[in-house]
Amino acid sequence: MAKRDKTEDLVKELIHEEDWKRMNATAELLKRGPEAVRHLLVVLADENPRVRAEAALMLGRIKDRTAGVPIVKLLTDPEPIVRTAAAEALQHVADDAALAALVRLLEEPEPRDTAAAVLGRLKDPGALEPLVAMLKSQDPTARRMAAEALEQLADPRSADAWIEAMGDPDLRVIASRSLKHIGELRERIEGILNGLRDLEDTVALEEARVGVVMNLMALGRPAVSDLREALEDGHWMVREVVAQALGLIGDLRAVEPLLRKAKADRDMGVRESCIKALGEFGDARAVEVLVEAVNVPTTRLAASEGLSKIKDVSVLLPHIELIKRMKSDRDGLVSYHGGLILDKLDKLMSEQGMQQKEETVERDEWDEEVPAPAPRPAAGPGAPKGGIII
Repeated sequence: MAKRDKTEDLVKELIHEEDWKRMNATAELLKRGPEAVRHLLVVLADENPRVRAEAALMLGRIKDRTAGVPIVKLLTDPEPIVRTAAAEALQHVADDAALAALVRLLEEPEPRDTAAAVLGRLKDPGALEPLVAMLKSQDPTARRMAAEALEQLADPRSADAWIEAMGDPDLRVIASRSLKHIGELRERIEGILNGLRDLEDTVALEEARVGVVMNLMALGRPAVSDLREALEDGHWMVREVVAQALGLIGDLRAVEPLLRKAKADRDMGVRESCIKALGEFGDARAVEVLVEAVNVPTTRLAASEGLSKIKDVSVLLPHIELIKRMKSDRDGLVSYHGGLILDKLDKLMSEQGMQQKEETVERDEWDEEVPAPAPRPAAGPGAPKGGIII
């Protein structure tokens, strides 16, 4: 018979009375990843509120974003323990669909305070469009809460929405404050970049680089949309430092423009900076660019480090021969990164092999039917009598 799947039992042990059982269940479910997610999503509707709460928290630890929308629904759960767990988990699993669902809750009296608090903690740019739409809600409380959450994003892309919101007496103060902040942010970015544009000496530019990158990084995610535009600046050093800053800020909105510049910028130094920045994200979209960059002497170290940070290691399986060559590279750091990746791939393949083994049907050798021997042909005249027939 097929081997019993233990994942369901592990989920139940998340609320076991013994600490070691709970700790073991948590560790095992983390290892199982996607397989555990399937079971945890089911028990979000369990009749036991402790099970619902622990399942939500576990999904948050696994950080699987497919759980975002189902967990948002738990913010309307009748049990406080479940609502608290959902709010905590959403900080790790809220994708764009979950953010939109959170914003919609601002129009519901019961869960909107919790939804607003979660949006305030997340400060995720993915909520921008739903928040802008909510500024036009018929519910004045929902409009105010959306405006407060949008203000915390401080995203220059919201400027037009704020200008329109100036016509709403309930939002005028927030809109004015936000527009002022956005204007100051843009002036700050321009001022930092103009400091580079004014320098003509190459040595002076290099000396200024680190300070400029740090200043841009300090502006954080609100600066990302303007920095993406600055990747098209006519000054090569501006493009380089902007790429570095985007990598350090780590906002996923920067991945696509960095990929484009890594492939096509006219300046080799800018392409190298974009490749190094992409390595900071661990995003699977960068794999092909990083694989190509490993074969280029000036970018091989940054690219090998970037590949070692890829979160979904399974996308590296088609490149295993390249990674083996990295492992045997004469450069110690390239070899180190290659070894890290191989270790992760070995673990992945081992886990997949174990899973396949568990899914196979186990058969007891004594239970197998042994086919009856074929009947011997009748002995003809002259055939030997007795003895072993060969």
